[in-house]
Amino acid sequence: MTDLKKLGIKIGHFTDTTNLTGATVIIPDNGADIGIDVHGSDTGSINIPAYDIKGADKTVRAVILTGGSTPGLECSIGAMDYINCPSVVGAVIYDRKVGNDIRPSIKDGYSMAKNASYTNLDQGNVGVGTGATTGKLVEGHQLKGGFGISIKEISKGAYVGAFVVTNAVGDIINPVTKQFYSDCGKYDYKNYYNSNFDFKRLQRGTNTTLAVIVTNIKMNREQLIKVSELAQDGMARAIYPVHTNWDGDVVFSISTHSKNRVKLDMNNFNLVNFVGIAASDILIEAINNSVKNAKSIAGFPCFQEISKNL
Repeated sequence: MTDLKKLGIKIGHFTDTTNLTGATVIIPDNGADIGIDVHGSDTGSINIPAYDIKGADKTVRAVILTGGSTPGLECSIGAMDYINCPSVVGAVIYDRKVGNDIRPSIKDGYSMAKNASYTNLDQGNVGVGTGATTGKLVEGHQLKGGFGISIKEISKGAYVGAFVVTNAVGDIINPVTKQFYSDCGKYDYKNYYNSNFDFKRLQRGTNTTLAVIVTNIKMNREQLIKVSELAQDGMARAIYPVHTNWDGDVVFSISTHSKNRVKLDMNNFNLVNFVGIAASDILIEAINNSVKNAKSIAGFPCFQEISKNL
């Protein structure tokens, strides 16, 4: 049994290495409860309001992460067609200024959903991570981003996984120490102030980090909203700066209805904190994995290249 099967999800990718774009779908077994937290200010999405606290939809059948900016959301229609259900939610990254100005299509969305599997654990330049990049603000360290995964067993038979596309304005690597921010901290905020915010190389429409937290622990929408909020702390510990006006950062948290679903003997207060804090840490590892597994593209070296000089 693979880790994805323990979580109760299949993953499918559309990867276009020629045009540097792509999309990823996460399909939960028998659907899932979902809670969503939006922290970025430049978000492109589909159906998020349908799953907020006042939303009518209760069960989500697929989560779509796509490149191609907002027009790339057309691939979600293809995924809907394949699963024969409109209960889909998703968001976009802005990668159309990397590679060619091409977006994932309806046909691509159908294909990635059809090819979704329990064994798809690829990371880096795959799916929505194909055109992902980081380190675009002021004196940042431009670095290839990508798609990353981390899965942990946090209690017997209880799993939490983080699936992320890292495509941020901010850095993952501290430009001064050359270490991961999540390892060393040392956020050099004075460097940004002293630069007088020279935005010459920063462009709107080149950013956004999206994450999906998946658990087989029984949780409802209200609990999962708080898990998503707590998981955003992991993003903040791994990326600097994050949640800017140039980012559309979103965390989706789902509790799958798979046969492996478990109920933990905790009250609501403790359960939400236990899963949410774990999700924060697991998301950090997924973000770092997204960079460690990425391959270089024009203008954005990969971590493997720069690490030789660290």
